[in-house]
Amino acid sequence: MKANRKRDDLTLITTGEAASHCRVSLQALRRWIRDGRLKAFQTPGGHARIEVSEFRRFLRECGMPPYPMGEELPAARVLVVEDDPDILQILTSLLTDQPQPLVVETAVDGYDALLKVGTFRPAFLILDVVIPRLDGLEVCRRLKAGPETRDIRILAVTGHAGMPERVLAAGADACILKPFDFDGLRKELERFLGSPRREPTIRGLG
Repeated sequence: MKANRKRDDLTLITTGEAASHCRVSLQALRRWIRDGRLKAFQTPGGHARIEVSEFRRFLRECGMPPYPMGEELPAARVLVVEDDPDILQILTSLLTDQPQPLVVETAVDGYDALLKVGTFRPAFLILDVVIPRLDGLEVCRRLKAGPETRDIRILAVTGHAGMPERVLAAGADACILKPFDFDGLRKELERFLGSPRREPTIRGLG
């Protein structure tokens, strides 16, 4: 799944990017879509996308600042490593709704994750700790041991209360406990995507 990518010869943007450009909430932008003022379409994964040509038409008619012309905005690369399809859908949906442009790739086990780190070269991982073939602890250790991968930021997720300290010691930058507090998860993602490296944190304990 790729945000702000091309479908055939048409450049697409996410609803989060469009809302950020218009300086409105995501809910306001979705209301414009429901009212028919702005046309969008659904991806096979159920996410809304807007063609740039349609977005620029909408902006002109509303007297809003034009959408940037020329090259696509630089997009941060995020790899989501999760073997539960429902949780994977939740995490990728939250990333899709972030205002900044993101390119999102997924992996379902530890070996797949390490392979995609090499080919996809993400700046940021969301990493389930308990995954098949190679667990998240070992994925963290291997990434932090490599000179080319040690700067990748890692947000770990786990359903085991005793695991956060271990995964932070293995190199993760933060850890979130399942079941998710969705407001807390959104805030953690926003901080992770929009702030420099900080001290390791655990969200969801206590």
